[in-house]
Amino acid sequence: MSDLDRKDSSACGGGCPKCGALNQCGQQPGGLTGWALVASSACAFLLPLAAATAGAVLAGAERTHQFYGAFGGLAAGLLVGAVAARLIGRKAKEKL
Repeated sequence: MSDLDRKDSSACGGGCPKCGALNQCGQQPGGLTGWALVASSACAFLLPLAAATAGAVLAGAERTHQFYGAFGGLAAGLLVGAVAARLIGRKAKEKL
């Protein structure tokens, strides 16, 4: 069931965990909440920014070096952040 069908349906109140048609619309119960949501969001957004800043600072005073340092830091931050966010999400789902 798509979002448009769900909105048009009079039987759908938007509370998917309580919905009897959960198997039809493909929504899974659960999801990240609380600290797991905050931590995975920080890993996905804040960690790459911090890594890019650190890379630019550590690269030196020349603009070209700062650019490549920021780019390398951003790439490393994205990689580490994606892995960390997946691990946090996996551990949170195992607790359910």
